[in-house]
Amino acid sequence: MNLANEPGSWDKDFSHAYLERLYARLKRDFDLALLGDASEEDSAHDRPRAFVRHDIDVSLERAVELARKEQEWGVRSTYHVMLDSPFYDVRSERSAAAIAEIIAIGHEVGLHYDVVARKTKTVDGVTREKDIDSACKELASIIGRDVRSLSFHLPIEELIRGPLRVAGRVSGYAKELFQWYLSDSRARWREGDPIESLGMPRGKVLQILIHPIWWGETDMRPAERLREWLLGLSGRDAYEAMRAKLWDHIIFRAADP
Repeated sequence: MNLANEPGSWDKDFSHAYLERLYARLKRDFDLALLGDASEEDSAHDRPRAFVRHDIDVSLERAVELARKEQEWGVRSTYHVMLDSPFYDVRSERSAAAIAEIIAIGHEVGLHYDVVARKTKTVDGVTREKDIDSACKELASIIGRDVRSLSFHLPIEELIRGPLRVAGRVSGYAKELFQWYLSDSRARWREGDPIESLGMPRGKVLQILIHPIWWGETDMRPAERLREWLLGLSGRDAYEAMRAKLWDHIIFRAADP
């Protein structure tokens, strides 16, 4: 059993085949750009512009799989990694290799900033922005290039629809990038079938958030997808020990399939 959907939300297909169709529609109707290239002038372009963003909450390996698929489909996108994920160590050699591959095949890597892990949820804005800058510089030292964009993990209200740049980097939660926003958070699309949603524009700048963990060669229910991934780590013991932490981390609650 899975989480009940919100009225109007859609969760019928999380396969790579569906995602390929979604990307084909994006390529047909939009100019695709990396999030770090966003600007105040995007809405003035003759052709609509779209930014594809991926927040890597739990698995760099799943992100690499999706990055390879996007390369096959002729899509470049932006991957945001966490410095403080409880499920991967961005400073490890394995993670470094995964990130290097994502960059090498043409994608952007930025920061997925966690106010809880960084202990900045209740601090003043100036203090938080200094820590964001510090975190971006740390990530830059790890990946060997500047961090040009960022997003927030489970953001607090004051960070949503904020300025285009935070600590000098493009924010995925900027008001300019939130006027038309589609997301598969919690493994459902709030606005309905995303391909159909593309035919009902709400502006000339679209940001679409896709979490790699939900997608695979075949469609699978979200709780099953998480279970499959956890069991693949080191078997049943790891699954039992980590599943509550995982669902807390991504704010997804579902009965064990």
